[in-house]
Amino acid sequence: MDKLATRGMCACEASQRSALAVEGIRHWVVGITITLGVLALFATAVGFATSSVRANTTLCLKQAANDEHVSLEAFFQNPAEQDAFVAAITACSR
Repeated sequence: MDKLATRGMCACEASQRSALAVEGIRHWVVGITITLGVLALFATAVGFATSSVRANTTLCLKQAANDEHVSLEAFFQNPAEQDAFVAAITACSR
């Protein structure tokens, strides 16, 4: 009690300040936890989006090759088909 009296505050004020400090620390911990969770979800979404775009592009190119009634490899082997391949890439990139 003497320590509190020398600071000029009663025990009630000291306990309130202590409770507020603990409450502030708890808010920081919750905030940091939520922020880390959101960052983890964002990183996961970016990882899945990249693989999804690659898969969709490959699927689109295969569909374009099927529409031309040739295999995807034929686009590379036949120079006449390379223009169709460029058109397919342009269409699939949109």
